[in-house]
Amino acid sequence: MNESTAPERHRGTVPGPAGRRRLVVVGFGMVAYKLVERLAALEALARYEVTVIGEEPYPAYDRAHLTGWFEHRDRRRLELGGPDWSRDMGIRAVTGTPVSSIDRDAKAVRTGDGERIPYDLLVLATGSLVFVPPIEGADADGVFPYRTIDDLGRIVQRAARARRAIVVGGGVLGIEVADALRRLGLGVVVLEAGPCLMRRQLDWDAAGLLEARLHELRIGIVAGARSRGIETREDGQLLLALDGGRPPLAADMIVMASGVRPRDDLARDCGLAVASGRGGIVVDDELRTTDPAIHAIGECASHDGVVYGLVAPGFRMAEVLANILAGGESRFRGHTPAVRLRLPGIEVWSLGNHSQPGTHGVWRDEGSYRQIAMWGRRLVAAAAVGPWDELGFAQDAIRQRRRILPDQTQRFVQTGRFADAAVRRPVAEWPASAMVCNCLEITRGALSAAVAECGSSVEALAKSTGASTVCGFCRPLVAELATGARPPAMSRESASLLTAAAAAVLLALAIVGGTPLPIPASVQAGHVWDILYREGWWRQATGFTLLGCVLAAAVFSLRKRWRRVGWGDLGWWRVGHTALGALALAVLLGHTGLRLGSGFNQVLMIFFLGATVLGGATAAGLGRRYARLTFWLHVLIVWPLPVLIAFHVLATYYF
Repeated sequence: MNESTAPERHRGTVPGPAGRRRLVVVGFGMVAYKLVERLAALEALARYEVTVIGEEPYPAYDRAHLTGWFEHRDRRRLELGGPDWSRDMGIRAVTGTPVSSIDRDAKAVRTGDGERIPYDLLVLATGSLVFVPPIEGADADGVFPYRTIDDLGRIVQRAARARRAIVVGGGVLGIEVADALRRLGLGVVVLEAGPCLMRRQLDWDAAGLLEARLHELRIGIVAGARSRGIETREDGQLLLALDGGRPPLAADMIVMASGVRPRDDLARDCGLAVASGRGGIVVDDELRTTDPAIHAIGECASHDGVVYGLVAPGFRMAEVLANILAGGESRFRGHTPAVRLRLPGIEVWSLGNHSQPGTHGVWRDEGSYRQIAMWGRRLVAAAAVGPWDELGFAQDAIRQRRRILPDQTQRFVQTGRFADAAVRRPVAEWPASAMVCNCLEITRGALSAAVAECGSSVEALAKSTGASTVCGFCRPLVAELATGARPPAMSRESASLLTAAAAAVLLALAIVGGTPLPIPASVQAGHVWDILYREGWWRQATGFTLLGCVLAAAVFSLRKRWRRVGWGDLGWWRVGHTALGALALAVLLGHTGLRLGSGFNQVLMIFFLGATVLGGATAAGLGRRYARLTFWLHVLIVWPLPVLIAFHVLATYYF
């Protein structure tokens, strides 16, 4: 272990003014760091005298990018907040000692070195531990867990005199560890107990494609076998026995990366409710435990029976709790899982819950694979091997349980995309609800608001919102949005659509609110308008022109609804559809003379004007949340129109 990773004991005491509540945070990892950071951003730290207690001898560091340490071997490059962070925040940081017990009656915690620290509010952010299979020899020399910087230091020391390694666990972490050991010059085999790699996130085909990529990197895969025990030979080599009669695997070192388990022992010991099965401290939507004075966040918490072994939901929990501690109202409603495998030249994503039943759609090309899972018409999960620029859309749809139209599903199966445009639109033109940062579920709208408030640098956006601070995949998108801080100039397509929509709405309002043209008692007393209005040919011409506009607008709408109509740009078809609606209203004005009619004709007029106004509102608000509501109302009110128009025409000619 080099000098930069040597343990250091850090203690700071910052006295607080009288009247501040004592907030104690047990655990000094990424989630605890995020909690304090959000409290500072909300200007709420002045309310509390904060103490953060960490078991490791270092301040909080970026565990999500821990494998990067193998290359630079510098702990400070992973450190969060810098060496003076706790002092700058005005909090007390205690590192290098665990919390040994919680006295709920006296509202105090006791550390491993005997210090008693009282609290008014306690937050448990104790994280998780590596799951080590309960097998004989798991504690042998040369067997390492993979969790902390110190673990990595010991792994590197062993790797310097090793030639071959086994990684137990074929999930995201196990694969990343295997690649890191490969880059250290070791031959590596990944042992996965399940039938395939990343079995909770990928199907057979996707896992097979990933396995082929790993074979190209000379990483071996042994799937469908469990470890039975570890034997140390006289020469120091390790033999990992497998079940099912398979021959043992030999290696110089074994790294355990077979998942994590929540650290809930403190909660158990002090009588807090802990979930059965996998464990985890039970919390409600306010992240409160069964003791109102104690909260739990991150990988140690169980919310609605779910323990999240990921940093992104932990960050979301920290944000929710910070809002509550700052006096606001906030709730944690669960998290849409987003898992990314980070390997050079290999990009794997898994979104949503793949265990839900439903139908599946698959697209595969040479070297790429994409899969979606649908429950009814709602997208519930997606996975991809290879780049996919619609991941933000997919996660947004999963998170909001959005309906996917049949033509979008069919297009996905045919082309691997939901949208028909081959070129991705600039980030600044994305809908406000579109996801930019998948890990923290940060939308384009939230980032645009942060740009207006905090400036247009990537660093400012990252500090303000957290975007790009977890996996870093969205950093180019954040940078693109930051460099275009001002709203982009409206495209000709958007300007035309907005103009047509405005014209349609204004014409509809004019017909509703305008004064009907009077009908004189005789033709001689009337104006040219009245003469035209009384002529049958005029009424027929305007009536059939109006009918033609309506039919043409209906045909234009097929561009989006019918997959066989695929030519041209969808945006300009929208412009044409909206323009035909405006033209129909102009003809309607000439057909009726601003008269709403009575009886059946009045019902027809109300439906027609309502459909036009809702259609114009949808076009004007394209991409905004309310546009979805106005669109479906527009569709709903359009359906009766063909019947009403048919009765109107028949009644006119029949009588």
